[in-house]
Amino acid sequence: MQYGFSSAGFLGAAKGPLADSFKGMLWDADGKIRLCYVASDSNAGWSEPKYDTKPVQDYWKAYLEDVSSFHSYNAAMKKQAAEDLKLRSAQLDAFFKDNHVDVVELFRQMERREEQLARSDMTGVESLKGQGAKLESEINATRAGYLNSIDLIWKGVERDLNRHGAGQVLKLGELNGPAISSSQIDKFIPWFDLLCGLALLVGFCTPVAAIATAGFLFSVCLTQFPGAAGAQPVYYQAIEMFALLVVAFAGGGKYMSFDSVINHFCKRCCGGSGQPADK
Repeated sequence: MQYGFSSAGFLGAAKGPLADSFKGMLWDADGKIRLCYVASDSNAGWSEPKYDTKPVQDYWKAYLEDVSSFHSYNAAMKKQAAEDLKLRSAQLDAFFKDNHVDVVELFRQMERREEQLARSDMTGVESLKGQGAKLESEINATRAGYLNSIDLIWKGVERDLNRHGAGQVLKLGELNGPAISSSQIDKFIPWFDLLCGLALLVGFCTPVAAIATAGFLFSVCLTQFPGAAGAQPVYYQAIEMFALLVVAFAGGGKYMSFDSVINHFCKRCCGGSGQPADK
């Protein structure tokens, strides 16, 4: 479960030519991993999409080994954890069995939508774009409902396998997660914002902090690429970015700042010549 800051909405709403790169930082944004999706094979004649829970259950079994090592479970504790995992795996199988027809139909719709987006004639005609947007809305709503149920099972696996430990929890990671994931970004950005904000506030390493913050705002602008269909305005971020660049390259921090104090101290120690003052 994600608490506090989350970049998921920020990355998921990306528009423009770089949207796929930003969305690629989201783990399982399309739900295919958690839905155990197996694509239809057009090369083998007609076949319908299906699901296979084995990769997820194998991942959970590997997680059980990690949890057992993390908590130093004895044989009895590990056996109980294995029984808990067996129940959760059966729960996952039961979910797909109970929703078999609807899940397969969702997969068909997902593949149909992907085919539409790959065809320029579908994306360039307004009436067809409207049909595609309606289909995508239906897919998102149906998929979100299924993922809510499946996420509860994933959280149950994490909770059940850690419950025999001494209070600490080994997080259940991301199956086939991206190299740079939103969870990593979520840990970095709050600290980045805090440190850069404090540096700018007190005038410490002002040019560096200003350039770093401007770079972050530039990435925000890129997620809503100007002129891209559906992109949101980024006027405020662009104005702040250029203001920070002015601060960086106009010598910000020269007066009434930590930079000015450090600079003054260095000049006194070096006698104003760049060399140590004579004693």
